[in-house]
This record gives sequence, C-alpha cells and structure tokens, in this order.
Amino acid sequence: MKDIYYIDKVNEIKALASEHRLKILNYLVKEENTAQGLAQLLDVKQNALWYDIKKLEDTGFIELVRKEKVRGTVKKFYRAVAKNYFVDISLGDAELDRTKVVHNLIEREIEDWHRENIVDISFQDIARRIVNHNLAITENEIIAISYSPKHQKLTEDLMVEIARVGAYAIPILHTKRMEYNLIKHVPLEYATNDVIDDVILDKLDAHIIFSPGFIEEAPLSQNMIEKSNKIEEAKRKNVRETFNTDVRYLTIDTIDTKSMSDKKYIQHSEMYWKSLYMDREELRKQIEFAAEKLRQASSFKIVNEENGDYLQFNFSEDKTIAFKDGCAQKKSQDTELPGGLLVTLLENCELNGEFVTDFAYFYDESFPKVKVKIENNKVVNLESKNDGERINKIFEKAIGQKERVGSLSIGTNPALQDNVDHPYINSKMLGCVSLQLGWDELEMSNVDSNLIAQLFIKNSTIYAENEIVLKKGKFINN
Repeated sequence: MKDIYYIDKVNEIKALASEHRLKILNYLVKEENTAQGLAQLLDVKQNALWYDIKKLEDTGFIELVRKEKVRGTVKKFYRAVAKNYFVDISLGDAELDRTKVVHNLIEREIEDWHRENIVDISFQDIARRIVNHNLAITENEIIAISYSPKHQKLTEDLMVEIARVGAYAIPILHTKRMEYNLIKHVPLEYATNDVIDDVILDKLDAHIIFSPGFIEEAPLSQNMIEKSNKIEEAKRKNVRETFNTDVRYLTIDTIDTKSMSDKKYIQHSEMYWKSLYMDREELRKQIEFAAEKLRQASSFKIVNEENGDYLQFNFSEDKTIAFKDGCAQKKSQDTELPGGLLVTLLENCELNGEFVTDFAYFYDESFPKVKVKIENNKVVNLESKNDGERINKIFEKAIGQKERVGSLSIGTNPALQDNVDHPYINSKMLGCVSLQLGWDELEMSNVDSNLIAQLFIKNSTIYAENEIVLKKGKFINN
C-alpha cells in the first residue's frame, strides 16, 4: 500500500465524481472489505455497488487483494492502493510555468506531511537538537539561517528554538529563481555582494546553511554563463575566508524534491531524515576510533573487495585528518548534517591506484561503474562501458585543476546504508569511500576547478599499516 497516489488523469477525476465512490474509497483506505460489507456500511443494495467498485478498480484506485470461498461462493476482498490521494494541479492545458509555484507549495506540504506522519519525525525535535546540541547556541548569540522555501517549516522551528534560548535569528532566503534573475539583471559589481560576508559576518556567532535544490529556470546565455562563473569565483573566495573565522558553521544537506510517488525516493528520503536522529556521542566514538588509526599511519590502503582493486596512500608527517560528527565548533570545517564523515586532505600524500566505482557524480549527473586510474593524486584515465563518451565530454569542458583529487572521505553514519542519489549525503554512508575531484571548497583543500565530481566505493575494507580499520564497510571495534 503506497503512502500517496497522484491523480493526474481526467478519467481518474471522473471516477471520483461520485459520492458513493468517494465513500467506498474512504472505507477501503482504512481496511479491506467486500462488496457485501461495503453495501452494509453504505446501507444500499450490493448490486448497486458493483459498477462503482469496477470503476475504482479500472482506474487503479483500489485492487483485489484476496479471494475467500464461502458456501460455494467466492468473496472478493478489495483494498485501496494508497493511504492518501492528491490531485496533480498541472492537469489540463494550463501552462506549467504558471502552476509551478503552486505545485511546489503543494509538493512541499506533502513531503512535510510524509516526514512527520510516515517517517515519524518532528521538525521541532530536530530544531531543538540543532540549537542545543549541534550548535550549542546560548543567550544573546546571533545566528544566520540561509534557506529556501522548501526548508521553511524546519526554519520556522529553528527560529522558535533560537528565540527560546534567548538568541537572535536572521533568516536569509535563497531561491534558484532569485539567483537566475540576479545573474541576468544585476551588474557584476553588485551581484557579488554578500550580506553575510560583507555586512554581518563579524557580528555572527553561528550560521546554518541549507544546501540548495531549487526549481530550474531557463538556460543561461554565454554572457550569463561567464558572469555566473565570475560570481562563483567570488563565492569560493568568501567560503575559504569565512572558514577561518570563529563563526560556527552547520550545513544541513537536503535531498532534491521529487515526486513522492517514486517508491525509491521515498525510501531514500526516510533513510536521510532518520539519519538526523543519530546518537552523536556514539557517532563521535566511532569516528575518533577511525581517525586515530589513520593519524598514526604513515600510509594506508583501501581495498574494494568485490573486484579486488585497491588504492594505496603514502602520507608525510604533516598529513591532515579531520572528522565531522555534526557538532559545530569555532573555526570548524563546515560541520554537516547528517554528520558522520572522516576526511583527509591529500595535499601531503601520494595517492596511486586503479579501481571501479560503485557510482560516480559529475556535477549532479550520476554514472554507474566508472573505472578510474590515479597516479600521484591525479586522474589519468576515466572509463565507463556505457557512458564513457558522455563522461569525457563533461570532463573536457571543465576548467582548472579538474584532474586533481582534492580529498578522500570515509562515511561513518550507520543510519545511511545505501545510495540516496545525493552526492554529499552519500559521502556519509557507512563504509563508503569517496574521492572528490575539482572544486573542493567544503573540505578546504586548495584544488580549484569548476568541476564538481565525486567517485564512490561502497562497503570498503580499509587498512592502516596493515591493521584493519573498517571491514566491508563496518567498524571492526563494533
């Protein structure tokens, strides 16, 4: 039984243009029943319901779940296919761009409902944890919140919880539409202005940043692309400078909005939201265990056990290893939720190896099974059986130090067990190793390219000086 059924066909709407059918559907949402049982509930003759039941079954609103033989007859039991039914407002000949805003509002409300009622999470509870634990906000502190409309409900609860401890919240709204029009209409000298970095950074104690994922606008012209790149360069500079301040940063990763009728997405969404409830103390112990093993090692290797491939690392004494458990500190390296990430910067080590990824992302485009060869921290070959030409085109168009591996991450969040189709959340998946190519602003490496790419190896076994740290994606101290 699905959580939500989208009504997006005219014949489906017609099928529900009947009070009897609506009542039948309502009863069958609650429990399975027969035509006879429904007739008794509605106080009508059984024969009068057969047409309505057939109509609901033909349109896919209900289904036959079982048959039962009783005294020579067969009883047919029906059940609704979903718990809730919503009309898709993009029906008919309406222009989609005119209905997009309303559609997004409804979709956001449905997602919020799903999180609260199906996943059984509380935005207020999450907000309270973020304020009191992850950021440890105290009285009279000033906290900026950068958010988009899809994060409104959690932002509202964050503002309430911030006020509850006697601190001050400054909400800052961002949308893709706003960014598009900023690039299109605002002069470059003003388009690079940033209220956080230029005006209030020295007054902030903490900054909560929701990762983006907004509605798409029309494609950019070549002039707008060049202007966008210059704005992006200014942002990169600001990011690196702000990480050197005493502001406590917390990025909350969010999954892009998709149709809630997508079963795979629903499962991934549930996994993600549940990961926000991780016990941070237990997570910290696990990460510290792995971090200490790697700090003591002058070299380590990662074996991808399914195909026997491996990566070998040799560190110098000034190697850098950081861990992120979702709790922000001053001068933090942009702490992230869901937490659970061990990061090593590869500027002071030598990385060599050849392996086949479980999946890879180039920008936001996903590719399965990419073969990668790395020599001295640089990618020298990328191959893919079905997508090789497409990957190489993306790679060729990128500029800057696109072949450099900027950082390696080991996911340590046990609540995340599978690919959730979101590269920055996947990097926290337990036992998953990811290599970052190109621009690596979040891990503070000096690699600078407009390429944003991540290569993922799941369920890895990790050795430090031949001592196992993780075995097939699991901590050996568990």
